[in-house]
Amino acid sequence: MNRDCMPLVTAAIPVYNHEKFVAESIRSVINQTYRNIELIVLNDGSKDSSHEKVLAIVEECKHRFVRFEYICRENLGVSATLNQALSMARGTYFTALASDDIALPGKIEALVSALEAKGPEYAAAFGNAKFIDDQSCQLWLSEHGVVSRVETETAYDNYLDFRTDGGSVVDYRGSNFGTFATLLAHNYLPAMSNLVKTELIRQAGAWTVGNASEDWEMWRKLSKQYRFLYIDEPVALYRWHDGNSLKVMSDKLKLCSFRLLAEEKQYCASNGLTQLWKRAYASLILPVLLDKRIALGEKLSALDCSAMSYVLSFLVKRLALKAFRIAKNDK
Repeated sequence: MNRDCMPLVTAAIPVYNHEKFVAESIRSVINQTYRNIELIVLNDGSKDSSHEKVLAIVEECKHRFVRFEYICRENLGVSATLNQALSMARGTYFTALASDDIALPGKIEALVSALEAKGPEYAAAFGNAKFIDDQSCQLWLSEHGVVSRVETETAYDNYLDFRTDGGSVVDYRGSNFGTFATLLAHNYLPAMSNLVKTELIRQAGAWTVGNASEDWEMWRKLSKQYRFLYIDEPVALYRWHDGNSLKVMSDKLKLCSFRLLAEEKQYCASNGLTQLWKRAYASLILPVLLDKRIALGEKLSALDCSAMSYVLSFLVKRLALKAFRIAKNDK
């Protein structure tokens, strides 16, 4: 594509303790087929040698991008880091990539082309993502996150199938992709595989500092007014390793999910979505109550009396379904 006639894209990479992966992550942006890119790398107080890994590739970045910025500072968290990158962004579009993930070469070109062909009602475009391990080898994951290094009938090789149980939870190839209703209880959108209109992120108030579910909050904000586009191809590689936030921060993510859900209660009530809100609450409360790392006081504060009858009904149905499956397997 001609750099002069295509919109500028801001690519942001928040870096935190990914010395093994950060150079590969940055190089994946260098290798994009799309040319008109500015890259902002923000080292969020890494305590390993991530800083030295970035410095080793700085000159290459300066030659590749229309603008390159690297900042190393104290730790402020992911949301604050994304907000800083947004404040520096000059691009029409914004895409963030974790410093352990990889963008496939055609990611930005494919997503820009898709969004440019759509109207102003679209805020963002998404592709899919394949799983890789800490050696960049392909992985398959079962419904419960059990890793396999060979393909099996019950394992998934991509993010959207894994997060939607093969599309049974949400038909991500359908017209409801990225709607508020489908996002209320479950964040299935791949953060490493998106491109968003920069100005709409700003209008949405950017990211809430201290929120561990920053991407889910942003998608819900935007989905209230805009549509999301899905292109059915992998555009990134999601690295599954011991340091994933889904593993090391699962208790914080659960509590943040509840706080975000509580904030949506009034919006749902005003838009005829109360039953949907209760269903979302019921699906989230059980993992919180069963998590031993979450303090009792925090569990009690998460309880919403208005939804408890729905929770009990939800629990009975889950237990009945589990009993049915056990009985069926015994036969």
